[in-house]
Amino acid sequence: MLTFSKKLLLSSALLAATFLTACSEPEAKEEDKVAEFAIPVMVASIERKDISSNFHTTATLESRNEADIITRVTGIIEEMSVEEGDFVEKGQLLARVDARRYQLALDKAEAELGGIEQELKRLSLMAEKKLVSAQASDKLKYQHRAAVAAKELALLDLKDSQVVAPIAGYIAKRLIKTGHFTQGYQKLFHIVDQSSLQAVVYLPEHKLSYVQLGQQALLQFSARQGKQFLAQVRSISPVIDSRSGTFKVILSIANDELLLKPGMFAQIALTFDTHKDTLTIPSDAIITLDNQSKIYVVKDNKAVEVLINKGFVQEQFTEISGEFHEGDSVVVNGHHNLKANALVEILNVKASDDDSFNDEELTETETAIAKATK
Repeated sequence: MLTFSKKLLLSSALLAATFLTACSEPEAKEEDKVAEFAIPVMVASIERKDISSNFHTTATLESRNEADIITRVTGIIEEMSVEEGDFVEKGQLLARVDARRYQLALDKAEAELGGIEQELKRLSLMAEKKLVSAQASDKLKYQHRAAVAAKELALLDLKDSQVVAPIAGYIAKRLIKTGHFTQGYQKLFHIVDQSSLQAVVYLPEHKLSYVQLGQQALLQFSARQGKQFLAQVRSISPVIDSRSGTFKVILSIANDELLLKPGMFAQIALTFDTHKDTLTIPSDAIITLDNQSKIYVVKDNKAVEVLINKGFVQEQFTEISGEFHEGDSVVVNGHHNLKANALVEILNVKASDDDSFNDEELTETETAIAKATK
């Protein structure tokens, strides 16, 4: 049973709750009205940075120095000195063809040449005594020249039986094995020099005036994420392709650390010009309608519409100019729902710790008032 005093206290609490509820309803409605017009947005600061005008394209890396290794002779591969992936120096032995036939051919040519030279000496002595005709002497001289050529040819075949590297590089392909029969001018190896690479790109005709020798480009690769590589324009074609309306540009890439490989697919940004220390914002903040661009700058929790002029665009940032200042907060998300001077609520600002409260601090009387207002 509740005592009279307890009943009086509970009745007073209920009356107070009813009074407070009645008094707070206009304020709550006013707060709801304010919250209804506060549009949630996210902002970013206007910053100064360097920004470049780039032309984006793609290309496949190539080695500037590469070669198919062939043999001019026919025979059995007697020895193999390298495997795929090996680094070889210029002039290093790669393979050896059975050279016995070519050695015998050289011995035969030398023997024939020796006989002709001996006959030529004898004929010269007879010519001094005018015992032979000039025609016979000239004929022997021609035979001597043919014998010298035959010896040189046999010597060249013997030399060609040893396959050597014409350039320094890595063995990219090995197309033969020991014991294989090779015919003349058959491809045996493919060598690539990875220390110096290039990328061939084709630019539209209207970009010709923006490109010059030594101009820089940035390259990115999926196999080397998070790392950029520098390239330079090495050559510009003087001819415009009439069918495609493009011209050829070759980029030179230093690869001293051998991080890049021929055949890699490159994302290329060719830098045309760079503006230093200019005002930039995220490109998502810009709204363009009817060839006119604008942004919303937050001032006193209101979105102020500002017309801008756009400059260079690099990745996710755009150079801008207009009536604003460095450090101003510009809306980057939620701005498509805004109107000029609309009230906004910034979401990407940390909440103050003073706004927190603890429900356990409510007294029994406050709990009763809260229940009564439901």
